Amino acid sequence: MILITGANGHLGSATIEYLLMKNPLLKLKALVRSEEKGKALKAKGVDISIGDYLKYNSLPDAMEGAETILLISSSTLSNRYSQHANAIKAAKESGVRHIVYTSFLKANPDSKFSAGIDHFKTEELIKNSGMSYTIMRNTYYADFLPNIIGNAVETGAIFYSAGNAKVNFALRSEMAEANAVVLSNPSAHKNKVYEITSASKYSFEEIAEFLSELTGKQIKYVDIPVEMLKENIMKSGLPEEVADLMGSIAESMKAGEFDFVDSTLENIIGRKPADLKDFLRNVYSK
Repeated sequence: MILITGANGHLGSATIEYLLMKNPLLKLKALVRSEEKGKALKAKGVDISIGDYLKYNSLPDAMEGAETILLISSSTLSNRYSQHANAIKAAKESGVRHIVYTSFLKANPDSKFSAGIDHFKTEELIKNSGMSYTIMRNTYYADFLPNIIGNAVETGAIFYSAGNAKVNFALRSEMAEANAVVLSNPSAHKNKVYEITSASKYSFEEIAEFLSELTGKQIKYVDIPVEMLKENIMKSGLPEEVADLMGSIAESMKAGEFDFVDSTLENIIGRKPADLKDFLRNVYSK
């Protein structure tokens, strides 16, 4: 049986959809934090387990019977690593044989991305757990780019802090599809670390130029200091800890941590990943 954690989130629910498309009779269980959060999945016939990364005692029973789990990294900003450690310990205690973990592109202890360090530590814990594993090191979601672009079509400028670096963006849906392929046959991906990217990378100046062509409006990219970016995020009503996280993402982009292309996603899903320009065309040509 396969267990999906974070199953009611975008990545988890999309992974479940792909798994069921591949095999509607698949033995599948979804880990959610409450019955309410699992309601939509239950309506699709998916078995629900209630568990919380923060509450270790809730996890072993919730994982009972699973041979393979998809450990989707925690979306909360505090105690992320300890939450992952709880899930890994519970998985081992419950007899899980294989963990698929959603990590961060080229995860390393020196990453500018503050959460990237938690990802690296989690990877090390999984590798030393005695269970087999597949690490899916995902690049930045293209799905989040419109939040960065904001109202640039109206104002004529994208204000961000990535410098001139190129950034690789990939679709979350294709990452979910790759998860489903790996989960369906984990032995073929045993103890592998995969860098999950699209086939192209773009600077924000190039993104602004393409948006200008697409919309017929002149849009420029304005590189701003990261402190100004964080101030703008807080002015929009988000807390300081979110601003710090988003600032660290911008700094990691500027440092070239997303300036990378790998063919693994293409190999796993069996086709070229969607190009960022196609994604932007779908969003801004409506």
